Amino acid sequence: MNGAPPSAPGVKQINGGEQNRKKSMRVKLLVQTQEFQSWPATKERAGSTSHNLVCVDMSQPADARMTESISYRLKDEEIPKYWDKAMDKVIEVNLRRIAHSKSGKASIIGEIVETTPAK
Repeated sequence: MNGAPPSAPGVKQINGGEQNRKKSMRVKLLVQTQEFQSWPATKERAGSTSHNLVCVDMSQPADARMTESISYRLKDEEIPKYWDKAMDKVIEVNLRRIAHSKSGKASIIGEIVETTPAK
């Protein structure tokens, strides 16, 4: 740190000297319904399934919300906790990225960090 004391102007100290702390983006989503999909095995691929929560963006401010419904694909460890239990609840998701299917539907990739009943 070029010999300057940590309290010198322009020198940033975060968490005991950690300089680059990742910030995550959280989105609030109202779970409207859920979808189960399955695909049979083929010569090239094994069969697979997905459990998706179909949601509406509840982020603030309201004029910054996505206008289309968005899916959150549950991970295997999240299925027992949220499948058939998250309907009409608001989930908060640490967003890593938004993926789009070939048909153009958006899906959130991330982790659920909190659920609350819808008001």
